[in-house]
Amino acid sequence: MTTTVLEIDGLSVATPDGRTLVHDCTLAVNAGESLGLVGESGSGKTLSTRAVAGLLPAGFTTGGTVRLDGRDLASLPGAELRELRATRMGMAFQTPRAHLNPLRTIGDFMIEGLVAVAGEAPVAAYRRAVDLLAEVGIRDPDRRMRQRPGELSGGLLQRVMIAATLAMDPPLLLADEITTALDVTTQEEVMAVIADLRRHRDLALLFITHDLALAGAVCDRVAVMQDGRTIETLAAATMREDAREPYTRRLLSASLPDEAAGVRQARRSDTVLEVAGLRKAYQVRAAGRGREELLAVDDVSFALAAGGAHGIVGESGSGKSTTARIICGLETADGGTVTVKEEDWTAPARSAPARRARARVVQMVFQDPYQSLDPRQTVRSCLAEAVAVHRRIASRDEIAARVDALLDAVRLAPALADSRPRALSGGQRQRVAIARALAADPEILVLDEAVSALDVTTQVEILTLLDGIRRETGVALLMISHDLTTVRRLCDHVAVMQAGRIVEQGPIADVLDDPRSDYTRTLLDSIPRPGWTPQRRLPARIVTSGGTR
Repeated sequence: MTTTVLEIDGLSVATPDGRTLVHDCTLAVNAGESLGLVGESGSGKTLSTRAVAGLLPAGFTTGGTVRLDGRDLASLPGAELRELRATRMGMAFQTPRAHLNPLRTIGDFMIEGLVAVAGEAPVAAYRRAVDLLAEVGIRDPDRRMRQRPGELSGGLLQRVMIAATLAMDPPLLLADEITTALDVTTQEEVMAVIADLRRHRDLALLFITHDLALAGAVCDRVAVMQDGRTIETLAAATMREDAREPYTRRLLSASLPDEAAGVRQARRSDTVLEVAGLRKAYQVRAAGRGREELLAVDDVSFALAAGGAHGIVGESGSGKSTTARIICGLETADGGTVTVKEEDWTAPARSAPARRARARVVQMVFQDPYQSLDPRQTVRSCLAEAVAVHRRIASRDEIAARVDALLDAVRLAPALADSRPRALSGGQRQRVAIARALAADPEILVLDEAVSALDVTTQVEILTLLDGIRRETGVALLMISHDLTTVRRLCDHVAVMQAGRIVEQGPIADVLDDPRSDYTRTLLDSIPRPGWTPQRRLPARIVTSGGTR
């Protein structure tokens, strides 16, 4: 007999001022089943999930019924409700860095719940935490336990969060865009881990994602949300054939690869950025006492033309973001050179005027917009400040007009201009970050996973926007991404990085359609597509409260 783990019936969510953001959301997830919840940013996916987990902002109200293990959550006393959510439900978030204390180690974070909630002894909790980190594909977990969040890449942090949610052996996992920050091989590994858990423990999975190809590959059913409503639920294997709603068909159409991409050529050939022999090493905690050298970037060289778009792809920890941060002056190289418009930028700018001058040439859009935006500023004040600093505009009317133009450029509704980052969806926050970078009219735009948090239709809009801007103005794009499909849509050339080195590079059609490197072929094989099943590339170790098997 099929056991329903989570049942949502007529859920509604309203803001303190009475606006209803979720209307009559109805769905159910059975034991061992994976239900995908898809839709554009702002459609209500995350808000519905947070309502189930009891994580709505203060003042928000809910209606309808939510049952976990057949128990109505609204009818439970506070202590019983907290215990049920702590032990019977796990939730992994979209932005792991925002949910980890930067001053505490990964080990502190992992062990705390095992000791406080599960009542395990500290020594046993440590060993179990190490096993959980290994289970989600983290190599050398003992060393990672001693590191702090700032020492780990975004992909590694997401795996830490997923490991933590599995610690209590919950029958239900709420996964809110858990693969957004992951490269394709790590995504495949994590989804294969979850598939193993579903088989071994009858884990029920509510998988929130904007990646319809991934949802179709790893889910049993897919529920589509639009404007706060679930408009249809489809069998994942046949959703392309069975979709009836125009909105669903539009999402599916936007998720198809752009086969014509990769044959574009930049309008101008002037080199604006040249990186030669770049090297960067960090001192990290060794397996025993003391420290050891981690070579993050090793002899990296490439060039970027004005109006061109160059992609850098690879797994988390391959050195992509470190390379980008050196170019932008946020890290100092140990060797090699960075030349921008025939000027040596290898050493970071020392004075404030020099930093501002460089910022008007090169702007960076970061992977996690929640961390890069000031939570106290509204969208309007954030963009107005950037316009005033970079364009040296003093007139309030001119600043306001430029802010309106930026909002329109990134397709952000004017009604959101007075909102703060907390009130925006992940996709909306990333659009604000892109608009802020464009405020300087830069000649080079560095995009560090800049569209990874966006739904498929918004991705297409932003990539189309960026492509149009670079063709009209000659701005050069350096795109750091784990999504090869996204890179194919936008870039002319691509470099593939592994363990700090470029293993191959060239025109994107040559590299992605006829790869020479085994590593590139592995990346391509990990892309979700019809008939694709995630495969574990590391030994499987399923960790439960009863032990490891």
